[in-house]
Amino acid sequence: MHWLVASGAVILVLSLVVIAASLVEMPYYSLTPGQALPVSKLVTLPHGKASRLDGEMLMTDVDVTRVNLLGYIIDMFEPHTALIQAGELTGPGPSSELGGEAEVEMIESKLTARVEALRQMGYSVPEHNAGAVVWMVLKPAPAWGKLAPGDVVTAVNGETVTTAPVLASKIAAASPGSTVELTVTTIGDLVAGNGSELSHPAYRQVKVKLAGRTVGGKKVGFLGIAPYTQGLYAMPFGIGISTGSIGGPSAGLAFTLGILDELAGGDLTGGKVVAATGTIRPNGAVGPVGGVREKTIAVERGGASVFIVPKAEYRSAMSVASKTLRVVPVTSLAQALSALAKLGGKLGKASTGAVSGPGGHSAPQGFQYAPWS
Repeated sequence: MHWLVASGAVILVLSLVVIAASLVEMPYYSLTPGQALPVSKLVTLPHGKASRLDGEMLMTDVDVTRVNLLGYIIDMFEPHTALIQAGELTGPGPSSELGGEAEVEMIESKLTARVEALRQMGYSVPEHNAGAVVWMVLKPAPAWGKLAPGDVVTAVNGETVTTAPVLASKIAAASPGSTVELTVTTIGDLVAGNGSELSHPAYRQVKVKLAGRTVGGKKVGFLGIAPYTQGLYAMPFGIGISTGSIGGPSAGLAFTLGILDELAGGDLTGGKVVAATGTIRPNGAVGPVGGVREKTIAVERGGASVFIVPKAEYRSAMSVASKTLRVVPVTSLAQALSALAKLGGKLGKASTGAVSGPGGHSAPQGFQYAPWS
């Protein structure tokens, strides 16, 4: 009987410890292998533009989860799980904005991928600056609760704002403690689901009392946002990309290559299952993304034989890649296309290359971060 009582007491204590550990939130996120999805299943082209595909181009992601103490302890022993500090994902902003920031990054990623693919095919895709996008809002700060990730500031006190630096200069020129009136819309009101620019976005007026900060020994106005310049594009035709709840910028290169594969004849992969990850910029540059170890696991599970990754993360991918997965490091769209050609892919019209000047890479937009405004 005594051993039953003792066993019951131990079980009760362990249960209480597990419950307590599940209630303690840790300042960490876990990264685990996510999906490896064919880009062709996500992309919709106008009638007559798509080609029958020989092979597949995969995009991949990671599952990101905030962990409690119990999850932290369990994840420490998971071979394909990475634990990263919350600040590495959220930066100086609050964790509550992480989802909004990821959504903004995905919108920009899809927009830029469409533009890069079309330009690589030789289409003219002129661009213009449309305002300063809010990517992050500090808490506490004057803008907190009044602006959110994805808002686009197009004017300050009635004066037009076309870029993030213009917004920063107007806010800095205002006196700390003064109230400014911002004309605001959203990315969703500027860009349609197929990437086309909307002609009649909705606007609202937002009044904000500025704080102050010291720059070069002088007190200047402070709003408390991290903005970047929003570029909009006159595309020859719209391209739909349906990603559901997936966020972040890391599928930019995969989207670009997947769109090119369909537009250029359908043999860009040379009949192989090829995966890609990396951000894409409007000048064709490919940037690092994070979580590449976990993505490498995901694409192998998805049947890929080739994985194109940002050069800066080549070693990370190779650290977990099997001998059957060929990992290709690149720093640009041009390098990715060249690698595919060497592996047996046929570029077709994708070898045309972007034109220079208007409609080309003369004024790359996207995530051009300005100092905090």
